[in-house]
Amino acid sequence: MNGRLLLPLHCYDEAGVVKPPKWLYWLLLLACADWIVLIFALALREHTTLLLALFYPNRQLLIIQLIVTIPFILTLLLLGNRARLWKKGLVKWSKVILPLMLAGIALSLISTVWQLNHRDWEFALLQAFRLTLNLLLVILLLRSLHIGLMLSDWQYISPDSVK
Repeated sequence: MNGRLLLPLHCYDEAGVVKPPKWLYWLLLLACADWIVLIFALALREHTTLLLALFYPNRQLLIIQLIVTIPFILTLLLLGNRARLWKKGLVKWSKVILPLMLAGIALSLISTVWQLNHRDWEFALLQAFRLTLNLLLVILLLRSLHIGLMLSDWQYISPDSVK
């Protein structure tokens, strides 16, 4: 490195390691909205059935969406616990971040296209939102300087440098 920071200072943690961008967390949370709806519906016990029926008229759709978003959940868990994992000497997990996110996007796109095909391609706001979110995610993942620098920086993490 030539001594210049490639990203603004707020993009680095105390150890000088590139942090994930905040927008990535928000987009992953939006991609996991099915889990948030489920948790919210379960928290309101007397309205659980009504809330789930409102968002997921077909129970099978909810189960499919929960399964499809597992790669996003795993990514969020890994990103959120990165320092702990590094301190325990686990450093190779960072190599699965991009494949996990791309797998989540692919599964979500397949699920959305299946749902649209099942509805004879009738416009549905939720599916349009999912398509837009997934396309945005894939474009940002593949074109973001911040993500590229973060992933390349994480390849050189040693447990000693994080302690």
